[in-house]
Amino acid sequence: MSNPLVSVIIPAYNAARFLPDAVASVRRQCYAPLEILIVDDGSEDHCARVAAELGEPVRYVRQAQSGPAAARNRGLELAQGEFVGFLDADDEWPEQKLSIQMSRLLAEPELDLVLGRVRYVALEGGAIPDYTFEGPDHVLSNVHLGSGLYRRRVFRKVGNFDASLHYCEDLDWFMRARELRLRLRILRPVTLIYRLHGGNMTRHRDRADQFLSTALKRSMDRRRMGAGATAPLDRWFSYDEWWPGTRPLVSVIVPVFNGARFVREALDSIFMQTHRPVEAIVVDDGSTDATGEVLDQFGPRVRRAYQTHSGQSEARNRGVELATGRYLAFLDADDLWPVEKLAAQVAILEQDPECDLLFGHVQQFRQNAGGESEPMPGHVPGTLMVRRDTWLRVGPLRSDVKVGEFLDWILRARQQGMRERMDGRVWLRRRLHEDNLGVRERDARGDYLRLLKDAMDRRRQPPGAGGPA
Repeated sequence: MSNPLVSVIIPAYNAARFLPDAVASVRRQCYAPLEILIVDDGSEDHCARVAAELGEPVRYVRQAQSGPAAARNRGLELAQGEFVGFLDADDEWPEQKLSIQMSRLLAEPELDLVLGRVRYVALEGGAIPDYTFEGPDHVLSNVHLGSGLYRRRVFRKVGNFDASLHYCEDLDWFMRARELRLRLRILRPVTLIYRLHGGNMTRHRDRADQFLSTALKRSMDRRRMGAGATAPLDRWFSYDEWWPGTRPLVSVIVPVFNGARFVREALDSIFMQTHRPVEAIVVDDGSTDATGEVLDQFGPRVRRAYQTHSGQSEARNRGVELATGRYLAFLDADDLWPVEKLAAQVAILEQDPECDLLFGHVQQFRQNAGGESEPMPGHVPGTLMVRRDTWLRVGPLRSDVKVGEFLDWILRARQQGMRERMDGRVWLRRRLHEDNLGVRERDARGDYLRLLKDAMDRRRQPPGAGGPA
């Protein structure tokens, strides 16, 4: 399956010193194919020479100085992609931006565009603004043009940027998009690194405020209802909220190490689920076989992350970091799900807000051998569905043990008072073969005793005291 082309539009004015970093951040994306369109808005520095040295897939065009809105519009005229992203020449994209946002747009076809959070970074001559940030790393949820990924069709509906606005042209566009009730979602991951320096356009606050007033007045004028009344704007949804009548996103995390033999079947069992939307995140734990070639066949339906061989716990933790769904589910690369698994679990959790951890039964089968085991209760990752917020409260899986890390996680959840439920239906078909983790790590079973001791030690500690890592 081929990935849809993404056109990245970079307006540039006297930004030669920043362009290499901006383009490098696009090239680092775990996504292809891309086209990078640099629109030089009448620069007086050596922007043209720098752009020429950047090579493929960069296309460079120059126009008389007309402002960033006109430069972005020129990029839209030239763009060939089905999806479009914007990056100012002095900013950067984090590595997973496109894979996160593309998988979300494909998982939820009703979405017109997705944004993410913005991280502010001060360069020489720059200063972090006095905003109320959402954490110590200067991250903020914001409606910011560069944090988004857009279906190309939305510009045919909303129109291009207003070139008469030299500031706040992005706000004006977002207001028009909101008035037309485009469906937008702001995701948790950081999708833009906003770099502050001495030459940022936003430093000219008085001029920017004038254009801000113009953009807001135009929106109010468009929404006039007579007798002085103004039609309200629909709210946009962020994080794991969803529209009435739509179903919540489930993030499915698949750790894989040398799983080329089985991972296709595991992923097929995810995409055959009767529940939609589903986000499949595969974390390749340093595979040396043909796993990557198998994953290539799934195209953008699968979000992929790579790590040096660090174990299943680290892979699952990495997948949780990348997840954007309301619910989390886990599937090992050699196991299978019945098609109704996710739909049944979402229905239960939606109806029972008191349930934190939802498990089901496991049925084991042996590869290339007849017969299946009798179903049995399964307190294992493959049967679990959990709210993402619940998982974060309990904390990540331990990575200092080879086996038993999920048992430790359950014990910590119980000690925190999380409520669990065991459903009687089979929600996991576990494949038995010679490379099962339990077979490979049979000599590490002493880890279970260590984990149980740690759990007992935690129970003896006074409330609020820290436990073992």
